[in-house]
Amino acid sequence: MLLHCRIPAIVKMKNVKLNNLMSGLLLALASTGPMYAGNSENTRMNTAASQQISGTLPVLYINVYKADGTLDNEVTDRNLGHKNYFPGRYWLDLNGCQWLADLGAESIGSESEPLPLEIKARGNYTRQAFAKKPFKLKLGSKQKLLGLSQSKHFALLAHADDNFGYLRNFTGFNLGRRIGLPWTPDQQPVEVVINGDYRGLYFLTESIRIEKDRIDIAELDDNVSDPELVSGGYLVELDNYDEDNQIRMDEKSCVANQWLDRLRVTWDTPEKYSELQRRFVTDQLTAMNDFVGANSDQLWSYMDLDDAARYYVVEEIMSHTESYHGSTYLFRDRGEGQKWHFSPLWDFGNGFNGSTDRFLYDCDPFGNTWIPSMRANATFNDKVRDTWMWFMNTGYKGIIEDIDTYVTHIAEAAKADRRRWKDAPRPDYNGAQDVADNSDMASRRDKAVNHLNAKVEWLKSQFGDFTSVSKPSEPARDTTPAAPLPDYAKGDGSSILLPVTDPDDDTPATFYNLQGIRVDSPRKGSVYIMVKGNKPTRFIAN
Repeated sequence: MLLHCRIPAIVKMKNVKLNNLMSGLLLALASTGPMYAGNSENTRMNTAASQQISGTLPVLYINVYKADGTLDNEVTDRNLGHKNYFPGRYWLDLNGCQWLADLGAESIGSESEPLPLEIKARGNYTRQAFAKKPFKLKLGSKQKLLGLSQSKHFALLAHADDNFGYLRNFTGFNLGRRIGLPWTPDQQPVEVVINGDYRGLYFLTESIRIEKDRIDIAELDDNVSDPELVSGGYLVELDNYDEDNQIRMDEKSCVANQWLDRLRVTWDTPEKYSELQRRFVTDQLTAMNDFVGANSDQLWSYMDLDDAARYYVVEEIMSHTESYHGSTYLFRDRGEGQKWHFSPLWDFGNGFNGSTDRFLYDCDPFGNTWIPSMRANATFNDKVRDTWMWFMNTGYKGIIEDIDTYVTHIAEAAKADRRRWKDAPRPDYNGAQDVADNSDMASRRDKAVNHLNAKVEWLKSQFGDFTSVSKPSEPARDTTPAAPLPDYAKGDGSSILLPVTDPDDDTPATFYNLQGIRVDSPRKGSVYIMVKGNKPTRFIAN
């Protein structure tokens, strides 16, 4: 929500420690970025790296610095954990890439005037097992990089394990956008230079975030105990790793002889739960788990049926055997009438896997939480078949053409990537692997397309021959009423939104979140501190 003359509706709340809060604001506002010293050595190294790039894609230059201004190579030289950021500077050279310029992309910053960022390693297995590592970026200010949604937060995905021509994420994300899931990340190919070292072909990707142009739901702060707010918004992940910030329970099943998984639900946003938040999410997940195990249609009063079906169709087309086992996200918006949505899609690292004549949950090596039991539910299966027939006749068309176009864009950069990583030593890690060789993009493209076509052909025998009908209608949205909120998540009305008492007051206002960070565009449903003159007020943006 953009704020101009009108101020969002204001709500006064009790027990706000404004003095402490404003002290934190002053500290946040007074903080400075890392020391930076541009020099000829940087220029020399980056010039040397430019001789290795393909010249066919944009180039992202990143320099990472120590406190004294010298280059810091720890982020690439060591198997670092993914908790701590390193300060640095960046610039993005569009490099004459016309197909991206046509999307509105442009160069940002320059070697002489780089922009601030923070960078850290990301991922679990891929971070540890490959010399070519993925990274997470936090820019100093919001940017619209290469036509992606404007944000501070992006991922640099290495796809070091993708021997299908870097086409697993590209194809899975493309399917997700075409089938109409609430939000699916986008990515763009880019060549990367870090501290003068050419790092090869990467994929600049929209990070999963609760933001206006990504997961557009109410943003809930950490440790909230206000019943008016506790129902959302939440972003959680079905995980395959034990984490501290998790809710765990035994999976329930209605399928005989099914291998049962440990249900690990990691909360992503917010990062820290109050007891009330934990209670709410635990109760919601327990209910869904119980209804899955009982093969009960009451599940659809908690889980959005349409998005569950669309999500599954994409994962099945992709033969993504790790789906529902890890990197599977669900979100819930705030308030009555809301349900949990399977979305967004993420990490097709095990896409195009297993046999093309079996369902993804029948293929080793992963157990797939919930989905075998969901497939036993007649209501879900009807929705899957209707979604399949509609989507394959409409949104699926053009997928192969998109793959072919993408291959032409990245073919030369894939060769350069291979030259960079061909003889790289493996990390000292149990299970370490060589970086995937995608130098022959034509053969890799055929490998991906052949798997895709074979799987689609088999699914026709399972879900229906979509070629036998013409232009089926999009399935009607499910009308199952959402489960009512429990009494403890309704509040007592003390935090109701109040109308602005003085709409003609155009005194400039500044907004901060509860961590003391300035916010340019307050989001609907989120709590902020509004400062007008010398007067701070707590409010919910409406």
